[in-house]
Amino acid sequence: MRREHRAKTFAEALTAVEEYLEMPYRIRRRPESSSVVRQQLTDEVSSLLARMAFHQAWLQIEATTVAGPYATLVATARAEAGAQMSLAWQQPPIGTDSGMNLGIPYPRDRSNAARARCIEVMRRHL
Repeated sequence: MRREHRAKTFAEALTAVEEYLEMPYRIRRRPESSSVVRQQLTDEVSSLLARMAFHQAWLQIEATTVAGPYATLVATARAEAGAQMSLAWQQPPIGTDSGMNLGIPYPRDRSNAARARCIEVMRRHL
């Protein structure tokens, strides 16, 4: 596989995790508490989980040295953001513009560290 193609594929794999890590914010900032909004957000979470699983499988086939660190990143992100999503669902929808600024970010220290390790391995594999 060419270097440019590998780099793009690695970036897409990392993007799927980043989008998953953003889901607590999307849930917390939902416009309303309706079945339609809940379905849209849970469909998006499901789609992201499928994309991350696709990238995990692809890396196991095409870039085995990257597969382990990526799997660790996914597991860490799922643990970190998953707990945050549960908390976000328990909060009422935000009804004001000023409420959109949550003030305190959701902690991502473990995911950020796992992503840094994964990127190190990806760079060596290019």
